[in-house]
Formats: sequence, structure tokens, C-alpha cells
Amino acid sequence: MKKSTMLFTSITLAATVLAACGNDSENAANTGSNSQEQTNSASQSSETQSNDMTIENAVTTKQVEAYQKMLDELNKMKENEEVDWDLIESTYSSELKSAVNEIDNEFDTFITTGIQAGKSGELDQNVARQMIDKGTQSYFYQKQKSLQQAVIDAKDAKKDEKAMLHFEEVKLLTEKVFVPTAEKRDSYYELEGDSSLVENINNGLSAQEDALSEGDMENFAVTKQVTDKSIYKSYYLAANSYAEKIEEAVGSDETEELQIMQTEALGFYQAIKGSLSGGDEEAAQKLSELFDISNDPEAIKADEVSNLFEKAFAGKIKGYHEKVAELDENNLSEGKEAAMEANVFLKAIEMPLMEALGEDETNAVYEDAQSWFDAVSNNDAEEANKLSEQILTTLESVVE
Repeated sequence: MKKSTMLFTSITLAATVLAACGNDSENAANTGSNSQEQTNSASQSSETQSNDMTIENAVTTKQVEAYQKMLDELNKMKENEEVDWDLIESTYSSELKSAVNEIDNEFDTFITTGIQAGKSGELDQNVARQMIDKGTQSYFYQKQKSLQQAVIDAKDAKKDEKAMLHFEEVKLLTEKVFVPTAEKRDSYYELEGDSSLVENINNGLSAQEDALSEGDMENFAVTKQVTDKSIYKSYYLAANSYAEKIEEAVGSDETEELQIMQTEALGFYQAIKGSLSGGDEEAAQKLSELFDISNDPEAIKADEVSNLFEKAFAGKIKGYHEKVAELDENNLSEGKEAAMEANVFLKAIEMPLMEALGEDETNAVYEDAQSWFDAVSNNDAEEANKLSEQILTTLESVVE
């Protein structure tokens, strides 16, 4: 196969990008150890610039506006218009860079590399555009997680107005950033009804809003997993879909689009790679290597990518089952939240489960998963352990 003309022209730049995309385990550690720092950042920044507690003045609103301003400028290249890279660079530096670094400096390196490479011409402009867009989306996903916790912290501190503001910020990010991505995955995979990403995200938000208005923060913590993991699933399916498109394009005349698609896959994967490392570090690292834009796209095989994702998800699910089993009856709230996380992750791999088990057996697994959650909620340890064993045995039979 002919190498794409959009490959790097600079070894130094390639090394920079590789550094930005690597080290899954460190990213996983950062995601966990900095969670309180992220929460504090989300809380403080909104309070500082939103004295009247309105969403219009919230930092998140200003950041989303900056992101959209950058995208509007980047999208000029679709019409073969000149892009003002100085505007993109200054907008990112003034409105987003500091906050992105607080969440994860790898995201900043990824975005900054895209800006500098686009500005200098060392990368095809469309490749640079995807790095900036998807890198910023990765930041917003992690910000959403910190805002969710900030809602709970504010409510616990009896700062109801502040809690509601943080939840409005979550809703804003969902509307402007996450739902558009989810809609594309729903369309590509023909997901409808209870399999629809958009429907699950919105259902999660609705349940959270009801819980928040009722002051039921235990239920809020449980239902936020539906929102969060449905967004998570959209990034997984986005990366997975580009692996399918890349393999198909390698055997066609569409080779000029390969590196753009590979960058999109990598960018979407950035949002969740640290978390997936906690499920199966080896699988997550292999996915990083495959998607890295220094890698030959011919090496990307859709089946391998799908199997690697399944292994990582299975590890996450098993981990939450083990966590639930270790909790005592005094940790009911934590157990319910962990059980919900496991079940939403299980829902994320519905398509590969259907392919391996068939519809009836897959539905039976989901029925067991609901019964397991109910048993955990009712503090029925014996029933919960029995159902957990059934679910994990079935999962192990699918994921080799």
C-alpha cells in the first residue's frame, strides 16, 4: 500500500505526539488521584466567576463558547477558507489551557501539538483539527465527571444553589458536546430505544434532576452512572467505528482519509483510555499503539480493536463486582453505585454480547444484572453473590 501523503514530516513532532498519547497507567493514576483536585477546581472556578450563580456566567459556559469559537474557525478548512491559527491559539490559551492542564496535562499536550502542527503546516490541517476537537472533548468529559461530584459536595454542604449551578453545567456540556457525538454513534450503529446512547444519556440526566430536586443524593450518585457511562460508551463506539472505517478504507481508494480517521479514533480514545487501563492495562496500551497516528493504518483490524475493548470492559465489570462483594452492609450506598457502574459497562458491550451469545441469552444476562442490582440494593448478599458468579462466568465465556 502507498503511504498516506499526510504522514509526519517531522520526527520531533512525531515524538511529541507519541508522548502525548502514551502512558495509560499514569493517566489512570491521574484520573483517580486528582479526582478531589478536579472537583475543587470545578467548584472554585464556577464560584469565582459566577457570583450570581447563573449558568450564563459559569466558567463552563465560557469554555464551551471558546470551544465553539475554535471549531467555527477550524471548520473554515472544509470550505477551503484560510484558518486563523493565531485566533485558535490565543482562544485556547486564554480560555481553556490552564483548566485542561488541571484535569490532565496529556490532554493539553495533545491539543497544543495539534495547534502548533496545524499552524506550522507539519500536519495536514484536517488531522490537526481533529486533535484539537477531540482533545478538547476529552477534557470536557473529565470535567463533567468532576462537576458531577461537585454537585454532591455542594449539596452535602447545604449549598443548594451552587449544587444546581453545577448540575446546569453538566447539562450544558451534555447538550453542546456529548449529545452531538452520541447522535452520530446512534446513527452509525442504528441504536434505538433502550440501546440509544442519546436516550440513555437524557434518561440519566432526567433521573438525576429528579433526585437532586428531591434531595435524594444517594439516588443521584447511582443515576449519574447512567449519564456518565452512556457518554463513555459513545466515545468507545466512536473509536471502534473508526477502526471499522479504517480497515474498510485501506482496501479502497480512500487512503487520503486514513490519517484523519486514525486521529479521530485516537482523539475519542483519549477520553477513556485511563479508565480502560484499570480494566485491562495490556489491552488499553495495545489500543493506544494501534490508534497512534505514527502507526501504519494497515495494522488496524476492526475485530482486534473490538476484542481489545471487550477485554478492557470485562476487566472493569469484574472489578466492580469484586468491589460490591467486599463491601459490608453499612456501605449500601457505595454498593448500589458500584453495581450500577458494572451494569452500565455491561450494557456498553451489548453488541459484541449479542454477536457471541444471541439475543435471548444476552437478554438473560441483563435480567440477571438487574436482579443482581436489586439484591445489592436489598442487602441480600447470598443472592447477590450467586447472580454475580453467573454473570461473570458468562462474561468470561465471551471474552477470551
